[in-house]
Order: sequence, then structure tokens, then C-alpha cells
Amino acid sequence: MKTLIIESCEKREIKSNYTMVHVKNAVILKEYLDCDLISHAEHIPSVVNNSYDAIICVYASPYMKYNAYLQILDNNPEAKVFWLMNDHDVEDNILLRKWTVKYGKQYDMICNNPRSGYRPWILRKKVNEKTLNDWINNWFTVNLNTLIFDENTYKQTKNHQFRDEILYYGTFRKNRITDMMDYNHVSYRLSSNRRNHLKYQAAGIQAKFIEKLVWDGSKCDLFEPVGLRLKDFMLSIYFEDEHTHENYAFMANRFYECLMHNTLQVYDYRCQKTIDLSGYNIHPKQIVKNGDELLELYSKLKDDKNLYLELMKVQQSNVELVLKEKQEVLEKIKNALQ
Repeated sequence: MKTLIIESCEKREIKSNYTMVHVKNAVILKEYLDCDLISHAEHIPSVVNNSYDAIICVYASPYMKYNAYLQILDNNPEAKVFWLMNDHDVEDNILLRKWTVKYGKQYDMICNNPRSGYRPWILRKKVNEKTLNDWINNWFTVNLNTLIFDENTYKQTKNHQFRDEILYYGTFRKNRITDMMDYNHVSYRLSSNRRNHLKYQAAGIQAKFIEKLVWDGSKCDLFEPVGLRLKDFMLSIYFEDEHTHENYAFMANRFYECLMHNTLQVYDYRCQKTIDLSGYNIHPKQIVKNGDELLELYSKLKDDKNLYLELMKVQQSNVELVLKEKQEVLEKIKNALQ
């Protein structure tokens, strides 16, 4: 079976430290499926004349050269076509929109969210005289977030000694701000790019803003908040979108990243439903209601190494569960392509 993955990031080269999770997932699937992967319009000539049994369109970047990619689908009218999406809040893939308009064909979805948990207003969008939901045939709900978990990284970071401070990291999500406001007095590090810093600040978030985390082997700068890695922090705060409080979509990527880098995760209590449904082992002391409780926990962990090790041991007990689930996800995706 011959498969093509079309990643919409429009990057000529995908480096090992590329931070976008949907790009990482595309690379992982390429290796597992032993298939072709393109991520820039310049790659199109290398695959446009190939015959494919399945074509997976990843994410939905607005910067993609959709019209140029459409020729690949034109040349593969019998291929099974998929949209792979790891976020409930992203509008439709324009390449697939153009394909449905041109040929009136449905495609299948591979997604973290069940159909019922995707943004309803997005699925109700009009496309070629129907709703987007009408154009999506089979919907495969799988935990794509497990794919990034790397056992080697887990083993390498397990005995890392330099761990201090509290961290939150990631792009600005407006639907997390209300929850984050309860932690404004914690003075935690918030890692993101400078454009996102401005968005956080405009929304009223108070934190020590630093550059994006480094995900490769680069050394950190101990005198400036640059080059810090996830494994350098004692705690990382877990917030989720308000939509996710009631619409389960597995644990977020940061759960698997913190597990992988042996940074202790602390959860805002409003994520309790997600925690319960995940089936993972979370110590009750890892769940806090506000910044006061977070600071209290942080102080205890700094003073009591045994408590820190106890909570870390509970967190690490999830490794085997995640590895098993990751393999199941890969197999489900492979079977869906058949």
C-alpha cells in the first residue's frame, strides 16, 4: 500500500526540533507507515505523478499553496483521502474543501476529538451546498497526542539534576485565560514567542515571560531566560480550553511532554473530568485550585525531596500505559488507511 502525507506547514525542511505537534506527528507517521511526506510546494514535483492508495492531509494552515497541491489529488481519483487534525478549534482544510467542490467527494477524519466534540459551528460551515460535516464520511477518534512520546528522551531526562521554578508554555489560547487569571500572583515563567507575549499581556496575564523552550540538545543560558528546556523546570502547569472541560479529547500534548521530560505536572482543578476519563495515574496533590495552592505545593516540594519523589513516581508509572496506547494508535491509523 502506498501512502502520501501532505503536511500543510509550508516548510522546505522539517528539523528535529520543530515545535508544531502536528508536524511532529506527520514525521512519526511517515516513519511508521514507511510512506512519502511533503511539506512545501517545492516538493510537489517529486510526488505529483505517483499513484497513491491513501493521502493524508495534515492540519489546515492558511499559508499552504492549495491550488498547486490539488493536482496531486487530481492524479489520484481512487485514493482514500483523510484529514488528520489534533485540535478541536481549527477550520477546515482548504485543499480538501477545493477537492470536494471540484469532485463532490467525501473524505475521512482522523482526530483527537470525537465528531460530537468538534466545534459545532465549524462542522456547520457551508461547503459546496452542504455542511462540512456532510463531507466528512468516517470519523476515526484516536489519541494523536501519544505519538510524540519518546522513550529514549524519558530515559535521558530521568536523572536530570537542574530543576527549579514553575512553568507554563505554549501559544496563546483565549479560552484558557479565565482559568489562568487565578494564578497571576504565582510569578511563574511563561514560555512562548514574543508575539504571544503581547497577547497574554493584553489579556491580563501576569508572569515572567521568556523565549520559547529549546527542544534539542542545546545548552541553556543560566543568566538569561533563553535556551531553557522543559526538563529544567520542577513544575509545569496544566490548563486546558474551557471547551475541553466538557468535551473530552484525551490528555493534551503537554501531559506527554512533561512525562517524557520528567517535569512534574500540576493540574488546574477544572481539568478534573479530563483527568478522570484519561485513565492515567495522577496523585491528588498534583491538582490545585488556584495560585495559593500551587505556591504551597511548590514550597513543600522544595523542602521535602521525598514528597517530590513520591509524586514523580506516580507520574512515571504512566510510561508503560502511554507506550501501549501509542502503539495502538499507530495500528488504528494504519488499519483505517486500508
